[in-house]
Amino acid sequence: MSKPIGVGAEPDTEDERRGDPRRRASPTSPGVVEVLEDHRSTLRNYFRRRVRPGEDAEDFVQDVYLRVISAGPDPQKIASWRGFLLRAASNLLIDRYRRRETRMEGSHVAIENDLQDEGTDDPERILIGRGELHALSEAMKILSPAAREAFLLVRVEGLSHKEAAARLGIETKAVSRHVERSLARLAAMLAEPMS
Repeated sequence: MSKPIGVGAEPDTEDERRGDPRRRASPTSPGVVEVLEDHRSTLRNYFRRRVRPGEDAEDFVQDVYLRVISAGPDPQKIASWRGFLLRAASNLLIDRYRRRETRMEGSHVAIENDLQDEGTDDPERILIGRGELHALSEAMKILSPAAREAFLLVRVEGLSHKEAAARLGIETKAVSRHVERSLARLAAMLAEPMS
C-alpha cells in the first residue's frame, strides 16, 4: 500500500522540506484530479443556476479547477471537498461580479457601425499622420533634454509629477514647469503651418 503524498515520505527538494503546498498538491497528485472530476456535475449545476444566460458554466468549472490546483491545498486537510469547491465557486462569482462592477460593464454603450472609423487604411490619412508624427518628433528635438525627459515621463509613460521628479532627481515643481512649458511650446510649434 502506497503512502499519501506528504505523509511519511522523505522530502526530495528544498520546497518539499519547507512544506511548499505547491509541491504537495500538484495537478498530478493522486486523488486531487479524481476528486475534482467527482464534483464536476455539482459545480456545473451550481454555475448553471447562477450565471447569466449565454455564459458557459463549464468555463466557470474550469476556472474553479485552476484556482484549486494553483492554490495547492493539502488534500489531507480538506474535510469536505464539496464544501471546499463550492466555496471556491462562490468566491469566483464574487470576484467576477466585483470586476464587472468596477469596470462598469453594464454602462458601456456599443459604437454604432456607421459611427466607426473605417478610413484607417486610407493612404492620404496615413501620409498626413506620418507628417504630423514627423513634425512632433522635430518639435521634441527643440526642447531641452530635461524638459523632454519630464514631458515623456509624465505624458507618455503616465508617471505622476512626483514620480517623474524622483526619477529625474529634481523638484516636483520643476517637473510641472517643464511639462507645462513643453506643452505650450509643442502646441505653438505644431500650430505653425508646415512648409
